[in-house]
Amino acid sequence: MSVEGAGPAQGTETATTGTADTETVVPEGRGDVRGISDLTYRIITPYLSHRHVQRGVLVVLIALTAVCLVATLVRLSPLPLLPVPLFAAGWFTLRKARNTTDDDRRLLLWSSLTLAAIFVGFWALSRVSSWMH
Repeated sequence: MSVEGAGPAQGTETATTGTADTETVVPEGRGDVRGISDLTYRIITPYLSHRHVQRGVLVVLIALTAVCLVATLVRLSPLPLLPVPLFAAGWFTLRKARNTTDDDRRLLLWSSLTLAAIFVGFWALSRVSSWMH
């Protein structure tokens, strides 16, 4: 629990005798988050280990890979296949994240690498499309 209003009241120069302290105790609900590491371990990692989130990321990877394959067939060029290895690396890191059950640091590491692979692959897909245009 945290204490709200700690310290002297504003606008008073001297303490008055016989009055009760004005500090109130506030319930915190899910826990007091202090800093980025607490935010990571208490809020972010439970959602990263959730199966629906991981399944959604897998669907995104499959959709982006399918877009690359369709673009290759439509454009008749192998250039749209450049992001596919990045999406394959994203799939590999997603598998590693799924197998991480009790270590939050490894889960955060593999999830961050998955996200980075998806972003860089999506960026590469957009660059290839601008080159082809």
